Amino acid sequence: MMARNSLCLLATLASLLYLPVSAQNDPIPLPQKDSDINPDPAVTWGVLDNGLRFAILPNAEPPNRVSMRLYVDAGSLMEEDDQQGLAHFLEHMAFNGTTNFPPGEMVEYFQRLGMGFGNHTNAHTSFNETVYKLELPNSETEMIDEGMGLLRDYADGMLLLGDEIEDERGIILSEKRTRDSVGWRTFVEQIKFAFPKQRISIRLPIGTEEVIKNASRERFVEFYESWYTANRMAVVVVGDINAAEIETVIRKHFDSMDAREKRADPDMGNLANRDFDVHYHYEDEAGETSVSIEALKTRRSPPDNSARRLDDLQRMMAARIMNRRLERLTKAENSPISSATMHVGDFFDLGFALYSSIDADCKPEDWKEALTLIEQELRRALEHGFTESELNETKAVIGRLYEDAAKQMGTRKSRDLANEIASRIGSRRIFTSPAEDLQRVMRSLDSVTTESARNSLRDLWGSAEDTLLMLSGNAELKDAVSSIKNVYDESSKVAVTAPEEQEMAAFAYGDLPAAGEIAKRKTIEDIDVTQIRFANNVRANFKTTKFEDETVYVKARIGSGRLTEPTAGLSLFASSVFNKGGLEAHSLDDLKQIFAAESVNSSFGIDDDAFTLSGQTTPQDLASQLTLMRAYLTNPGYREEAALEFRKALDYIYQQLERTPEGFAQNEVAKYLHSGDDRFGFPKRAAFEALTTSEAREWLTPALESAYLEISVVGNFDLEEAIKLVASTFGNLPDRQSKKPKYNKKRSISFPDASTAEFTFKSEIPKAMTIVHWPTTDIYDIEKSRRLSMLSAILDDRLRVKVREELGDAYSPFAHNLPSDTWTDYGYLFASVTVAPDQAEAVTQVIAQIANDLASGESITEDELDRAKKPQVTSIEE
Repeated sequence: MMARNSLCLLATLASLLYLPVSAQNDPIPLPQKDSDINPDPAVTWGVLDNGLRFAILPNAEPPNRVSMRLYVDAGSLMEEDDQQGLAHFLEHMAFNGTTNFPPGEMVEYFQRLGMGFGNHTNAHTSFNETVYKLELPNSETEMIDEGMGLLRDYADGMLLLGDEIEDERGIILSEKRTRDSVGWRTFVEQIKFAFPKQRISIRLPIGTEEVIKNASRERFVEFYESWYTANRMAVVVVGDINAAEIETVIRKHFDSMDAREKRADPDMGNLANRDFDVHYHYEDEAGETSVSIEALKTRRSPPDNSARRLDDLQRMMAARIMNRRLERLTKAENSPISSATMHVGDFFDLGFALYSSIDADCKPEDWKEALTLIEQELRRALEHGFTESELNETKAVIGRLYEDAAKQMGTRKSRDLANEIASRIGSRRIFTSPAEDLQRVMRSLDSVTTESARNSLRDLWGSAEDTLLMLSGNAELKDAVSSIKNVYDESSKVAVTAPEEQEMAAFAYGDLPAAGEIAKRKTIEDIDVTQIRFANNVRANFKTTKFEDETVYVKARIGSGRLTEPTAGLSLFASSVFNKGGLEAHSLDDLKQIFAAESVNSSFGIDDDAFTLSGQTTPQDLASQLTLMRAYLTNPGYREEAALEFRKALDYIYQQLERTPEGFAQNEVAKYLHSGDDRFGFPKRAAFEALTTSEAREWLTPALESAYLEISVVGNFDLEEAIKLVASTFGNLPDRQSKKPKYNKKRSISFPDASTAEFTFKSEIPKAMTIVHWPTTDIYDIEKSRRLSMLSAILDDRLRVKVREELGDAYSPFAHNLPSDTWTDYGYLFASVTVAPDQAEAVTQVIAQIANDLASGESITEDELDRAKKPQVTSIEE
């Protein structure tokens, strides 16, 4: 759904990015100033004399870890015409030489401390912000001081050396090429159409090739000195820390930063004030067609207060109800759409536009029917509103989400909290505690009515300055604009009826037989795992943890999975049909309604050696979670609507497989690496289309009914109560196999004999992948697997140095070891690089040379091994 992804990207960017408006010399005030909403009292906020803001939050999960962020209130919107792309380029230059870290030393230095490049040291740039991110491997004073010193170097200590800028140009161009896709090209055209008079349409963060190739060092320096000012910055620190001590470290490093005058923000322009306008964009390589209706309205966003949050809540609730309706329409017999979504929100909080859009994906020949459907469904909501049952379901879902967040607040991860605080600073939203959010939202939900929810949409669509109609993708049209408008106009003449109230059915599978008997119980002391074997041969594992408050994970492994697959492609088809088919007595839509107020879900998967049922819940809802999973085991729905929904996606799937390097890697390369075994990759499309729900049922039913079954429950729960619940849901199933069949012959996979293979495809997007594989072995020699993992980490780092840093041929080369836990003696270590097609052969030779150096006697230094090992240890400990 590439074209659809572009629309979702537009909506996502709109909800996350903003343009700040502020006085020229003062720091932007903290969002809680003059608001009736209380900020989270656990956060220490402050502003230095030079205008730099800071937020400090002690948080013990994970223990002995610290997350740091440097938020810079500057992105691509601040660039001049000859600086397009430099905000993002500058973010790259932060890793290429600063006051305290000469070029080429920063990444290696922090690897020695246990921080991997990308995972523990990273950054991002968007339209309005740049954020630098550090994940410290411990919370010792010296480590925190080192991290804060690096943030200060980012703030005003970049060297921006000419040679380093030249070396980085190729990497930026490689990143631009890597991100190029049908979806990206569609998004670019859509944003130009939606905002023709506004700066956003000509300030995409990746920039222009002309500027990336030719911008002078002076233009980098000018941007850096103009926009990287203390009064545009904020330091965020979250972790296993003492707030007072952290404030002292912040002041030590940042008090001396100059209080330079802050430049006024550039003029962003205004909406185009088009009463109605149509946009058409054709992409031959798109897998489907997307139609969208969008409303834009200027809104100088009010401060973050209770009134604003109530407005936002009502729009969100209206959008959720609409999305539930669109879900049902997607699944209806002969539906012209494969998916549809409504989005609502602010473009650029605090000063841009309010928007709402409804969009759908379809086959190119169905675009008229798809447009008609979403036009009439939107109008149905605007004219007739929502039903009480729809509103009640939405209230239950939202209330449950906020209640879960409040219960789980004590074990939130520091990384996530640091990201959220930085995001709130950027969007001018108050960082509040989940407990406070719950109280406020529950009060607000009481005041929301079907009428007020409808009015929240009516207000936006009724007073929109721009109403836009967009069609993009692979529908090739003549006289496109007039054709699209005519279909819309004809649809708007059709009267729409009010929605009907829906009664909620009772869950049909709650009446269960007596609990099963325990045949054997033991405890593995060193890992504190309780194991149960019930009389019916179901096995259960229980592990209580305190890592996440009020969270329980459940997973059942059943039978032998893909080892028993009778027909190529049936695993993919069967898993989709199973997940979207609901239960015999309840559709997936029914289940969402029935369990709206409970934290339950069930996901079916097909692994190499097992079928799986899994879910995440709370201790209070564990009984419902297990009951639902049992129902999926005993009464799956296998609805034909799920098969139809799967087939609708095949256009997009095969476009990806046949027209992108990533698709070839998933399909043709996967087949090649397994010597043509049809359990890997994808079958011919005709074979996929011929698969039926009966075939899925015939394959899965024997395993679901009687195959070996082992269920694991992990999380924050009462052990004895959980054992009782499993006994009453899984321990009372009909008898199961006591052992798993070995299927030794089916586990045999051979690596290909040929040493090279080349796969070509037609595409306007100049992108290729070179992937080098080395056969290894399965995972069961653990020491060997760990050594191979270290070897892949060293190879990965050498690729970074040679292919990325020295040659500038690729943005993100990587290497990884993949030992199998199913296929006997099978596994491989691989290196993968996305490049321009004319670079593929040369880069392949570079990879081969690096590998030969590793294999033919060049020693791996202790320092290199240390830099590979420590970041992995940090990640494992997290």
